[in-house]
Amino acid sequence: MLFRSNFGIDYTNSNIRSLQHTFDSDVVRNNTSASTLSQTHSTKWTWSNTLQYNFDIVENHNVNVLLGVEAHQDNYIDFSARRTDYPLETIDYMWPSAGTGIQNVTGAGDSYKLMSYFGKVDYNWNDLLLASFTLRYDGSSRFGKNNQYGTFPSVSLGYRLSKHINADWLRDWKIRASYGVTGNQGMNSNTAHYGLYVANYGSDRENSTAYDVNLQGSGTLPSGYYKLQSANEDLKWESSSQLNFGTDFSLFGGDLYGSYDVFFKETKDMLVQPAFLGAIGFGGQTWINGPTLKNWGMELLLGYRHKTAYGLSYDITGNVDFYRSKVTYLPEKSKNSYEHNDYHNLAQDEKAYGSRIGYVVEGLYTSREEVLAHGQAGARVGGLKYADLNGDGKINEADRTWIFNPVPDFSYGINVNLGYRDFDFTMFWQGVANVDIINDQKFQTDFWSITDAGSNKGERLIDAWTPANSGSSIPALTTSNGADEGRLSSYFVENGSYIKMRTLQLGYTLPTAWAKKLLLSKARVYLSGDNLLTIKSKSLTCSDPENTAWNYPHTASFTFGVQLGL
Repeated sequence: MLFRSNFGIDYTNSNIRSLQHTFDSDVVRNNTSASTLSQTHSTKWTWSNTLQYNFDIVENHNVNVLLGVEAHQDNYIDFSARRTDYPLETIDYMWPSAGTGIQNVTGAGDSYKLMSYFGKVDYNWNDLLLASFTLRYDGSSRFGKNNQYGTFPSVSLGYRLSKHINADWLRDWKIRASYGVTGNQGMNSNTAHYGLYVANYGSDRENSTAYDVNLQGSGTLPSGYYKLQSANEDLKWESSSQLNFGTDFSLFGGDLYGSYDVFFKETKDMLVQPAFLGAIGFGGQTWINGPTLKNWGMELLLGYRHKTAYGLSYDITGNVDFYRSKVTYLPEKSKNSYEHNDYHNLAQDEKAYGSRIGYVVEGLYTSREEVLAHGQAGARVGGLKYADLNGDGKINEADRTWIFNPVPDFSYGINVNLGYRDFDFTMFWQGVANVDIINDQKFQTDFWSITDAGSNKGERLIDAWTPANSGSSIPALTTSNGADEGRLSSYFVENGSYIKMRTLQLGYTLPTAWAKKLLLSKARVYLSGDNLLTIKSKSLTCSDPENTAWNYPHTASFTFGVQLGL
């Protein structure tokens, strides 16, 4: 029997005192002296206790029991004080109590707690049958008082078939199955279930909760409040249940190995903060338990490793996986948060979470007669031509359809490890096949009117449509966006397929005798490169399929390193 109790605390305290005063010059004149003091405390502690008991029922039947309880708390406090007008401007004197002018105090705090009870039973019968049973009971302060705790069970079974098969070519073969439920409380809010009210000293009647007759919020008048967030005491854990089947195998002395897995997953009560109608006004913002999402998929991994008689060792693995996803339930309160209209709904159409609807672009208008005949408001020669899907002779919301699916056909990877004497070599490739991406960079590279016209643009604009360049697929240049060509359409949806060389590394380990002369047990030098090569879809018009908006790009990098062991 083994009992363990662990208590860990992470405490940070930053106390920053800053002295601010202005100075006279030919450009700026301000005779007000001021000081600001701020203090921030962040404290995290965890207390974990476990009791473990290992015993044999009979020979070759082993049981391991684990019971535990764990508590966690995270606290954050921020405080700041400001005062103006000091008769003496020195940092040792300018504490807020010494000032005679305006004083302001601000402060904020945030906290959340977790409490967990858990138990686990592992069973092993002669390394032939393996079983594990786990039960968790977790509570979080982030949820309403009606549903703070959630119960999350899991079970797994494994059976080693190779013990019943006497064959030289079979080294190991195991089949396994598992089922489990996991909880998620990973919101970015510790006050999600509360009704929140705030005071706002604004300068207008619309937003201010305290203003004088001149509509000037001075900060000294009695203030009312407005509702920032509606309470939801029924808010509860997001839960995911998953069923897995798999097998692991090792053949021909372990040279050929691999695994195959298939899973079925359902996520319920997803934690979302839905959009709300403007008519609701203040307090429309709230956290709710939203959609239900079903996923299923498979993954196959194969590897081959061997060491030749002349000293070359290699280990090459490849994997391919895919998954399919669909939304099966969408609460009425959350529908405004997702792309839909009267004809398309995520749950009714069983589309993948994140799918979006938009307009289908048929090409560009090439003549004034074509513009007049199509029924598209604000259309122009050389502009985007949207498909009239319902055939009513006009372009409107009813012509939107599903144009974006974030789920790729499949993903894959290839990993190569080579070794020869004291040299080692690693290469890793990773890729995604046939996935939709929304190329936000097109707003800058293909249009002059949608975004700020005065900023730099992409060179694709040089090939924009003109009567003399009528074969171009890039809209004609204009400073007017009368046709609303920035609306989501198939023009911005592209094929984001790619394969990337993620890692390329060459290393050399010094012979043991050389390392000992340097008083080391091991010494290795290496040169490594990351993101060195990208092969992408020919139809993709941006340089990096993983950077289709304005994020920092995945740049190529080189690293030279030395690893030493004493």
